[in-house]
Amino acid sequence: MWLVAACGAGPSSRAGARAAAPTTNKGVSGTDLSLRSTSFGPLSAADQKLLALVRETSLREITTSQMALKKSSNEGVKQAAQMISKQHVELEQRDLDVAGKLGLRLPDKPSPDMQVGIDRMRGENGTAFDDDYVNTLRQAHGEALILISKVRADSQNSLVRSFADLADGFIKMHIQALEKTGDVDYSKLPVPTPDAA
Repeated sequence: MWLVAACGAGPSSRAGARAAAPTTNKGVSGTDLSLRSTSFGPLSAADQKLLALVRETSLREITTSQMALKKSSNEGVKQAAQMISKQHVELEQRDLDVAGKLGLRLPDKPSPDMQVGIDRMRGENGTAFDDDYVNTLRQAHGEALILISKVRADSQNSLVRSFADLADGFIKMHIQALEKTGDVDYSKLPVPTPDAA
């Protein structure tokens, strides 16, 4: 998995990545372990991946949450969508601000697989929409929480650490709101593996 390699499995991995900069150091599966120097501390490939993914996710979740506010008749889904949309607008603005300070260009549209989900939800109504919206976002938030935690634990960049703290708080609130709807199908969530703990 790219993230474990990019973040480093321990102090010796981070030291190796630090020593390799500014040249590119390829780790497991060709993952880039080099660090780019910034005035806020070294920036890793994992740091950059987090910022890009949050931007793509915000674009998707603002769009689908606006759909939920129009399409859903479930008050729990509407409440979750209202909070998710509002907080992703704030998170997106902070993401763009951090990226600007770090000299990064972030995606301006969701990834192709995210777009497939957006297009699918556009054609859904009623409980089919509610179930898809809640379960798609719940699974995505679970995956994002793992990524954010790993980057937050290992990032040497002060801006990325601060951003990860904000994102972590929002993600946990979103998970709780989605679960509160009663529509989460927990059997569709990935089974945790011992190495994830």
